[in-house]
Amino acid sequence: MESLLTGKFNGLLKSKQKEIDMTTYTGSCLCGSVTYKAEGEPRRVFECYCNWCQKITGGSARAYAVFDRGSVEYTGENISEFVDANTEHGFKMINRFCAKCASPIEMLVERVSDGQFVPLGTIDQRQQLIVNEGLWGQAALPHVAFKKGREVKKQGGDSDLI
Repeated sequence: MESLLTGKFNGLLKSKQKEIDMTTYTGSCLCGSVTYKAEGEPRRVFECYCNWCQKITGGSARAYAVFDRGSVEYTGENISEFVDANTEHGFKMINRFCAKCASPIEMLVERVSDGQFVPLGTIDQRQQLIVNEGLWGQAALPHVAFKKGREVKKQGGDSDLI
């Protein structure tokens, strides 16, 4: 009887420890109509300087945290999307955004079917995440200065470094 109680206690303790260890990130669009919760650490945090990201944001780059597909849960009724099947990259990209304030909230990439790309600026805990990689550096605008020590690739994926 004692070993059964000990076993149940240890199982409960392990379950609670797992809950404590699991990192949760939260975020939202600018107006708060769309919110989300991401469970676990992102597997990649990077900036992209490609023409597509420049056009879709109107800025010099777009920063993302990539979470495993299914670990980010969105709530809200105002989610719209733009599907671009003719990107310079040669594969489909889906940009999801708030229909009310137009803040980007997610990007899905056909070539990375197991990932959810969450715009870094929408994450409440964004100060805790470190961008350690840059993609499509060859398309970066002239004023962009790459941070010392950051790995910047000419294009995406496994391309050469700049």
